[in-house]
Amino acid sequence: MGWKSLAVGTCIALIGGCTSTIPEQPAAVDPHWLLSGSAIFGEPVAPSELPEDDILGLAPEMREYLANVAPDARPQQRLAALLKGFEQRDFTVEYRADQTLTAAETYRQKVGNCMAFTVMMVAMARELGADAYFNQVEVPPVWGHDEEQTFVVYRHINMVSESNRGRRVVDFNLAAYDPVYDQRELTDNEAFAQYYSNRGLEWMAQGEMREAFRYLRKSLELRPGNSDLWANLGAFYSRNGRNTAAEQSYLQALQLDSRHTIAMSNLERLYRQQQQFELADYYAEKARFHRERNPYYLYYQARNAYEHGDFKSAKRQLKRAIWQYENDHRFHFLMGLTSYRLGDYENSKTYFTEAFSLVDNPATERAYSRKLDYLMKRP
Repeated sequence: MGWKSLAVGTCIALIGGCTSTIPEQPAAVDPHWLLSGSAIFGEPVAPSELPEDDILGLAPEMREYLANVAPDARPQQRLAALLKGFEQRDFTVEYRADQTLTAAETYRQKVGNCMAFTVMMVAMARELGADAYFNQVEVPPVWGHDEEQTFVVYRHINMVSESNRGRRVVDFNLAAYDPVYDQRELTDNEAFAQYYSNRGLEWMAQGEMREAFRYLRKSLELRPGNSDLWANLGAFYSRNGRNTAAEQSYLQALQLDSRHTIAMSNLERLYRQQQQFELADYYAEKARFHRERNPYYLYYQARNAYEHGDFKSAKRQLKRAIWQYENDHRFHFLMGLTSYRLGDYENSKTYFTEAFSLVDNPATERAYSRKLDYLMKRP
């Protein structure tokens, strides 16, 4: 994917459909201890050590560049001119998944991920006088993990600018953006928390653990009620072998969001390593229960089966996904492909028709048409 906003990451209440009962739990979570850093550094990390990045600050050369962008036009016209310049490659940013940068750093280095690009664009749009805000797009989760099998989930952020002429979306990979996904406006504070969390995970990947903790703790100071951020902290403690702190961080994530399957899966792994098999099995079942009711998880399972030629399994998973959520064009398009592979040509036409009726993105329509043209030309 052309974007990244990292999160890792359950509750201990019973849920309908789970047959197991909750095993005995550890002592209550102590958020203050977790945020102090004492579990890894032996003493609390002072608040004065926490970073204060100038996230939206403009470098002098940025102001000079923007001053020459349609200087006599209205703010939205200036923003349109700025974006046209990007399209004509007057200025480019190269995608780097592991580069969460400030606006000035992104401009100077001309690299960054979706968070870095969006930070730069929000700062520039506001300098031009246009209203602009951070927008979180609830793209289907990407199930991945680091080298130690601690699961992570990626989130996507772009910029939105609204005026009386409508809504303008500015996205690092606009061709892949699809308005079918749920979206919500983020406050600057929420976006900054994700920025600091990203940076913390990047420092962790580089082995700079004190830097990693400083940034992760800063993210939680900004958004202490965000379950993803607590799960990120759990991944940090897990990476460093601080199992009690990792466990408490994941449990805190679950207290905030009882359906956080990433935290459940990480707890299962943690307990299995410690040979606490009753707890491990409990969280494994709980995660499975929620995943199997997640239409996007079912879709990815179906896509994997399709790519391996198991079309019957793909069809089973897609039927369940569409039953859970019928308004995603990708579910119907893959079902059309699957039906075609199974020789059910009439149904495949029905699903393709439904997929095209749900698409609200010309780039996606073109991609689907190319796929069908290729399919029909094959023997």
